[in-house]
Amino acid sequence: MPVIRGLAVACPSLPEQREVAKTLSALDDRITLLRETNATLEAIAQALFKSWFVDFDPVRAKMEGRTPEGMDEATAAQFPDGFDESALGSLPRGWTRSSLAEVCAYLNRGLSPKYLEEGGVLVLNQKCIRDFSVDYTKGRRHDTSQRKIDGRELVIGDVLVNSTGVGTLGRVAQVLELPEPAIVDSHVTVVRAGNRLSWPYLGQWLARAQPEIEAMGEGSTGQTELSRTKLGVMSILVPPRDVLAAFDAVVEPLKARVALNENSARNLAALRDTLLPRLISGQLRLPEAIETVEAATA
Repeated sequence: MPVIRGLAVACPSLPEQREVAKTLSALDDRITLLRETNATLEAIAQALFKSWFVDFDPVRAKMEGRTPEGMDEATAAQFPDGFDESALGSLPRGWTRSSLAEVCAYLNRGLSPKYLEEGGVLVLNQKCIRDFSVDYTKGRRHDTSQRKIDGRELVIGDVLVNSTGVGTLGRVAQVLELPEPAIVDSHVTVVRAGNRLSWPYLGQWLARAQPEIEAMGEGSTGQTELSRTKLGVMSILVPPRDVLAAFDAVVEPLKARVALNENSARNLAALRDTLLPRLISGQLRLPEAIETVEAATA
């Protein structure tokens, strides 16, 4: 047993340490694969969004008498074959622009929580929003007996926007799953699609607009704020409902897969963090850990 400055420390043999590292590395590899898969799925969704709603490829194809690439006849029929000029530039014929506030059912900051260690409701904060995804493990707990949360609960499809601070302001992430009821704190703005938009479209639009949102902060260094009003006046393209429905039919399954993968990665990370100290302390034997990992990564 190794001794560190007079303190005896239990330590597995070197071969066993290598086996432990190999076993836990299988979990890390699986987590990495899930995250890489999600990055690919998100890239597919964003590429489709850009093609349809930024470059207007289906409209341009129809103007040239071509069938839009990779699109069935019913979907292609939903797109116009020309553009109209507007004060904000060329728009596909019949499409409109609006302010974000006008097409959202909800656009508000969260509340100032009354924290507690256990119980209550999950509160997401700025640390939870990174790389366009929500990390629920960094949330805290709010005491609902001290401050009610009526009407503030998040729903699937809500987009969360960090709204204070340098370096974090403007980060965007969309709620694709809710492991439990949750709210946000006062440093985060919730943006929810109204009946003129769909949540997959809103999520892709805000993700693409993140650089613009990051530049919208006001105030002195360290006290930078993004006001709800300034966010709400952003101009957003509003396609017809039939076009949005066609977009959702492709993107919603991608988002469902992303949510499933995020949940799996979170569970695998929790398993890894649980197994390591138990293996080191001898509470769990290596064969049992190997069996657990093989079942989790099968």
